[in-house]
Formats: sequence, C-alpha cells, structure tokens
Amino acid sequence: MKKESTLNDSGVLGFTELWALGIGQVIGAGVITLIGPAIGLTGYSVWLAYFIAIIIGAITNLPIIIFSSVTKYSGGDYSIITMLGGQKVGGMYIVGFSLQTLGLSLFATALGMYITSMFPIINGKLIGIIFLILFYAINLMGLANMAKVQKIMSAILVAALLMFIIVGATKADFSQSFSFTSSIFFSNGSKGFWAAVMLLVYSCQGYKYNVNYGGQTKNATKNLPISMLAVIPVLMIVYTGAALIGSAILPLEVVAGQPLTLAAKTILPNALFYAFMFGGPIMALLTTMNSSYGAMVGPFVKASQDGWFPEKLASMNKRGGAYIILTIQLIVGLVPVLLNFSVIKIVSNMMLITSVYNFLLFYSLWQVPKKMPTKWAKATMHTNNVVYYGIIIAAIFVQGLIGWNSIKSLTTPLAIFNIVALLLCFIYAITRHNSHKTHVDTEGMLELS
Repeated sequence: MKKESTLNDSGVLGFTELWALGIGQVIGAGVITLIGPAIGLTGYSVWLAYFIAIIIGAITNLPIIIFSSVTKYSGGDYSIITMLGGQKVGGMYIVGFSLQTLGLSLFATALGMYITSMFPIINGKLIGIIFLILFYAINLMGLANMAKVQKIMSAILVAALLMFIIVGATKADFSQSFSFTSSIFFSNGSKGFWAAVMLLVYSCQGYKYNVNYGGQTKNATKNLPISMLAVIPVLMIVYTGAALIGSAILPLEVVAGQPLTLAAKTILPNALFYAFMFGGPIMALLTTMNSSYGAMVGPFVKASQDGWFPEKLASMNKRGGAYIILTIQLIVGLVPVLLNFSVIKIVSNMMLITSVYNFLLFYSLWQVPKKMPTKWAKATMHTNNVVYYGIIIAAIFVQGLIGWNSIKSLTTPLAIFNIVALLLCFIYAITRHNSHKTHVDTEGMLELS
C-alpha cells in the first residue's frame, strides 16, 4: 500500500496545471467559428443550446472523471480499455488513436488563416509551421515547462473571451435573449435547437484528455477529477456568455453563419479588437496545439512500453521529453501543411471509429466495481453502484445520440473508409498480440493482477 501511495503522490502536475491544460484543450477556435452557424439554426436561444451542450459533454465525460479518482494510471483511455476491456481491444484503440495526430496540421492551418485575415502580407502557412515547431520545442523541454507555458496562455485566452463578454454586455440588446415563449427565441423550433446543440457539443468534451497526464500528476486520484470538473463552470461562463453576446449585438440575419469576430469588430475599439483576435481565436488554437502534443505522449509511451509499438518510441531526453513520439507528431503535423493536403475530411469523419471506441470505453468502465472492488470502495468519487451504472447508461445514451448525428451524415465512401480503418486496427492488434510482442503492465491497477 505504501508503494502505491508513493506512486500516486509522484508527478510534476498539480491542480492548477491540469486545470489550465483542460481549459486550453477544450476551448478551441470552435467557440469563434461555431456560434454563428448555431445562431442560424436556433436564433436567440443559442446561449441555451451551448448550456445544454456543456451539460451533455459533462455527462459523456463523467464516467472517466469518476474513474480517474479510483487509481493512478498513465495511458488514458488506452489503459482503461486494455486493463478492463481486453488487451487486443486496447491495442486496436491505440492504433486508431494515432490518427488524431493529424489534428496538429488542422490547428496550424487554421492559425495561418487567422493571421492572414488580420495581416494579409504575412504568410499564414509559415506562421503555422513556426508555431508547430515552437510547441514541439517547448514539449521537448518536459511536461513541467510545457504546463507553465499553458497556464499563461490559458489565462490570456479566458481573459480575452471575458473582455468580449463584459464589453459586449454594455452594448447588447437583450430584449429577445430570454423571451422563451417568443416565436423567434427558437427560430427553427425544437429541430433547429437540437441541431445547434449537436453542432456545439463537440467543443465541450476535450477536457477529458486530462486523463492522459495521469502518470505525471501529483495526487492523481484527487487532482485529475477535480481539475476536469473545475473546467465545466469556466465553459458555462465563457461559452454561454459569448453565445449570448454574439446573438444580441447585431440583428440575427447579420450574425447567422458568421464567425464571432464580426460581433467583436462591432463592439471593440480597433486596438481591443486586435487584442481579442490574438487572445481569443489565435490563443485558442495555440493552447490546443500545445496541449495536443502533451496529451498524446502518455498513451503512446505506455503503449510502446507494453509492446504495441517498438519500445524505443518511449525514450525520454534528460528533461523528460518523449523526443521520438514528439518528433513523429511534428512530422505528421507538418507534412499536410507543407503539401497543402486537406486532412479535415479524414479527421472530422472518423466518427464511426470514435463512436466505437467510446462505447468500448464505457463497456470497460462498467467493469470497475466488479474487477476493482477495493479500489472502487476507496475512490475519491465513489458512489453507490446503482448510481454509477446509471451514470454510464446516461453517458452511453448521450454518446449514442452524438454518434448517430455524426454517422448519419457519412457518405458511402467515408463509411467504407471508417470500417476499413477499424478492420486494419483490429488486424494489427491481433497480429501484434499473437506474435507475443506485447507485455502489458497493469501499472497502478494492481488489483487486477
């Protein structure tokens, strides 16, 4: 028991660092780009749609938040699925997880677009590449240094969005913003409202990736769940506030489908507008880019140590930076940008794979009270088993709605792509496991041994 306590107390990340990482991971440029389209779907009720989306995101994240209070583990979802759902399934998951490294190229491309929109003479692609390399270098300096940078950037991000909300509140017309019975509050009825919720919910779930830092967290079973729960009120204020102001500054027909920058330019003096652009959409991309490097390291290091990839991949430099994994991430992020590839369709249409993995995760979490009874009984967020199973059922139901909303839009070629990708991941996992190259370590989940 003493050994396990020492394991749980070790690490470089505390609550503040984790909170900043969670905020930076979840608040992306989506808050700037999605509110306008959501206004087009549901009108003045867009702030309520964001509020519901935040709650739905919290429901899907709650099972893993609860589990993070049970035991310390370093591989995020990979470790949970491997230990509780099966080793081959865990191998299948981590191979598919590799595709998420493509997200770095999207952040770099979007960053370049924002910079070019502000300063047309600047080469946006070059800026995106520079920041990809910069955050690569920062992450090479170790997780503690990366987290220090993230705290500063997350503070700037939240401050910029709060500035937009506060200044906007002094100039907005809220006469229709709370008229629940008005015909224009839900401009397209319940169908439009729920379409807006489903559009916005994707920007409300990213803080769950804090679990990928479990191996580097001090007092993980306390700090991990609390840090993720503490992100939720920040989203309530920032997301609903931004949506409320965005729909109350200009006529709906003007802001519908437009980015939040249109409302910002209307209410902010020129100097403050540029400060908002830097601290808002640009900083949102920078925080997500920085934390994406770090969030992917934990699962890949653990999977490499377990034999799913060559163990050399888990090598660390003197500062604790996983230099091989980070270099692979940099290359995967750079190539599409340099070659002008459009990877957005691949990333945004991995919905079937994502949904399958989420259901595998929930199935694995369902096993906790049975397979880890002692640890479960001592968990910081322990609850009655009936309540726990009820939370997982609610998460499965909500995730099913999200998944179905995404999958139904898949074209036949994209559906085939998803299925083939799943099969390839499964074949690789079986082949690797049957070749006896895997040697999965239960790490903090000692009760499973």
